Amino acid sequence: VEAEAWANEHGSEVPEKREYRTTSDGYQAAIPPRTRIMQYYVANCTKFSLGSLTVLMNVFIVLQPPVYMALSRLFPNLSEQLDHFDLAPTLAVMRLKFRYGGIYSEDPYTDMSVKEGVPLTFNISREATETLIRRSVKHSRPNVTIKTGTVTGFTRKGDRLGGVTVRTEAGEKEEQGDFIIDATGPTQLAFSKALNGAGFPVSPDLRVEYNPNMKYTTGVWTLPDHVRANWPVPGGYEIGVILAMTPDVEVESRAFYLVTMERNQMLLTTGGWNAPKAAHSMAEARAYVQSLDGHQHLPDWAWTLFDFLEKHEAECTPFYSEAKVGPLNYIQWQQAQDLPPNFVAIGDAIMKLNPVYGQGITKTCIDITTLDAVLRRIPSKLPLPNISKLFFEREAPRVAGLWDGTRANDYGWNTTIPAKGEDLSYGAFMRKWGRDCIFLGREVSTLEASRVPRDTHRASNTHIRTPQFTLSGGAST
Repeated sequence: VEAEAWANEHGSEVPEKREYRTTSDGYQAAIPPRTRIMQYYVANCTKFSLGSLTVLMNVFIVLQPPVYMALSRLFPNLSEQLDHFDLAPTLAVMRLKFRYGGIYSEDPYTDMSVKEGVPLTFNISREATETLIRRSVKHSRPNVTIKTGTVTGFTRKGDRLGGVTVRTEAGEKEEQGDFIIDATGPTQLAFSKALNGAGFPVSPDLRVEYNPNMKYTTGVWTLPDHVRANWPVPGGYEIGVILAMTPDVEVESRAFYLVTMERNQMLLTTGGWNAPKAAHSMAEARAYVQSLDGHQHLPDWAWTLFDFLEKHEAECTPFYSEAKVGPLNYIQWQQAQDLPPNFVAIGDAIMKLNPVYGQGITKTCIDITTLDAVLRRIPSKLPLPNISKLFFEREAPRVAGLWDGTRANDYGWNTTIPAKGEDLSYGAFMRKWGRDCIFLGREVSTLEASRVPRDTHRASNTHIRTPQFTLSGGAST
């Protein structure tokens, strides 16, 4: 069930022109207006719907290699859909261009043409990600029916859920289903009201929440042919990360990212913790970078690129969108008592992670592959066994490190509001360990300096900050 009609009508195609979503002052004004999409899936026992991701528009998105691995298995027609959107050139080896405190940790993979035996990722916008997945579902899953409406609650049938109530233009109706998946994203409808409304009480204590007090601004540029042809970066113009300055938690709270993507887009992002002032022009972006700790370590070509972009700024027609990272939370469903056996949640409906770490869709892929494994191990008959218990107990240990690691890193800034019962000392050892490993790697050799970005290709990047992973990573090198 889709909350907005446009998603069904033309949500599987990327618009040719972006101007219809921008106003004269550069901010988005979509017609018709769009809110964050709420997706709900009601599946019959033989028609499980596993492919749903809800995303925001017009901000760059970090898709880690596990995302490509999952989507290529989930959608056999993925390469066909990439060709349809002319996105095949965006599929390349993962290169982070990781600069911690301004100093570059060399990427282990540099040849963009190699597509075998290396960690692959998409370098695409959130808009393209959503439309790619939506179209892949429509064209590869004939057993999936998408309807327009807003889910307002659950219905109960004995000791389990019987379906969902949906508000449509024609009025409210009920959609029956043998299996209900909450994919409402940060709305977290099942937790906030739907399960309670259906007679399945949910303790509010299940949700752990903290606030990193972050905000960021992203400028979206469109690069003409001659700008890309004269790109003043070693190796010329390529799709992917150009500069990624990650703050050293002990001395800096701001980040800077410059990324190129599909359809000749370039995205320039400034912001971070402690609500810093963001840049809304290339001149402001240059001044912003010059004020960052570690800017003195940037190569000469970076400053040449800034001058080049300022010269061509007007013809690249940039516009800027601001975003605030609100409270982040984790609903520990595995601790819930008496959940309906035919209910699960995935994605942000379980855990809302800090988007700066680029792990939201990676985490959702962990969820859907976990659910896939559970469904393959149960009998294909009604009534269904307790899928809820099987799924949440299996999923929790797989994603707990994402929550623990990102939370520990966010606690490094004194403007973060910690979770109830915690203080900012949580994760102090983990932060120090990770920082020391990065700096030690620089001193040892180039090979060691590449350990952090290389291991990020293999596992969630929060895990590399734990002693256990670092030691095992060292043993395997």
